[in-house]
Amino acid sequence: MSAEDQSPDASAGLAGEIDDQRRHPRTRDYGPQELMVCFTGDNAEMQTVKTVLWDFSEGGLGMESSVALPSDEEITISGELHSPYYSVAFRSKARVVYCRPITTTIYRVGVSFREVSYRRLTVDKV
Repeated sequence: MSAEDQSPDASAGLAGEIDDQRRHPRTRDYGPQELMVCFTGDNAEMQTVKTVLWDFSEGGLGMESSVALPSDEEITISGELHSPYYSVAFRSKARVVYCRPITTTIYRVGVSFREVSYRRLTVDKV
């Protein structure tokens, strides 16, 4: 999904409700970037789906997915996060807090981290 596909108000109508529940400030400095999500599907088989990172905080992240993920589903997220200053390989076990349709084929998903690990890939450019 390209940056053009992500309108600035893709989360319109959600911000007030979500912001009221946040413990950690969120940033969009890392998005949009692709992440891989692994989860157990309806047939109890492990599935993998590409998602697009929307925002990120110390406690969780928001992303867009072409697959609806059930609330309270335990998932694994992996990928690389790139900023102007450094890049890290990222992996997390997380819980789906919400999943809401944005269009008929895209869902806005919010997750809460359970475990997070990362490895720095590049050093600061400053």
